[in-house]
Amino acid sequence: MSNFHLDAPNLGRMSSTRTVVAASNADTVLTAAQSIESVITMTPASTDKAITTATASAILTALGDGGRLGSSFEITIVNVASATRAITFTAGSGITLGGATAMATVAAATSCTFVGVVTATGTPAITFYRKGG
Repeated sequence: MSNFHLDAPNLGRMSSTRTVVAASNADTVLTAAQSIESVITMTPASTDKAITTATASAILTALGDGGRLGSSFEITIVNVASATRAITFTAGSGITLGGATAMATVAAATSCTFVGVVTATGTPAITFYRKGG
């Protein structure tokens, strides 16, 4: 007889699909839905650009029951610029970017995936970590 029992496990947000969003050639603030399980593409033309997450509160609302402490989700930023122009992934209210500041930069002709982890629900807080290189 096993003592292992799954009673309402917290599996976080699981998704088999991702939304692809083509951001304009301007600094962009994402909606809550765009901040969760999305691929954001952008082609910075004349200057470096920023992509900013929605607020932690808005993201937790969008996650619904999946927005429990420790839940995680991903967002991928794709920089389609052929050379020079970078995209900086920036934090909305209640969001923290884990790691060094340079880790938030997505160089031209590269992509980067960030994992968001819900770190508080009373006063909503989410920390994003860069995944891989």
